[in-house]
Amino acid sequence: MRTVEASATVPAAPGKLWPFISEPPRWAEWLTIHKSWKSDPPPVAVVGAKATASATAMNMPISIDWTFEEVDPQRCVRMSGVTRARVELALTIRLIPGDGGTRVDVVTSVDGGMIDGPMGIVFKNALSAALHKSLRKMGEIAG
Repeated sequence: MRTVEASATVPAAPGKLWPFISEPPRWAEWLTIHKSWKSDPPPVAVVGAKATASATAMNMPISIDWTFEEVDPQRCVRMSGVTRARVELALTIRLIPGDGGTRVDVVTSVDGGMIDGPMGIVFKNALSAALHKSLRKMGEIAG
C-alpha cells in the first residue's frame, strides 16, 4: 500500500471551503485527477452514498466506485473506493482552522495493481504532484 499526503493553508474559513469538498459535483473545479461522474453523485456528501467517478492518474483513465464513509461538516470527508482492476483506494480530506486561513489535508492510500510493482514510486510521485496542484487550485478559487 502506498500513502500520499498533501497539505496547504488556504486563506479562507472552513465554511467557505466546505462546499468544494462536500459537494461532489464541484470536484472538477479543483480536484485535478477527477474528470467526471459516471453516475449521479449525491449533491452533498452523506455517509453511505455511492457514486462512480472517472479520474486520471499518470494520463491513464480510471473508473472508481466511491463510497462516502465519514462526513463531519466543515471538518472532514472520508471515502473508500475500488477500481475496475480491483485496486483499493481511500481518500480523506480534512479542514483544520487556524490563523490566516484553513489547513487542508488530503491523504490518499492506494493498494493493489501497479502500486505494488516497480511503477509504484512513479505513481506515488505523480499522485503527490496532482494533489498539491489541486490544493493550489482550491486556494486560487476560494482564497
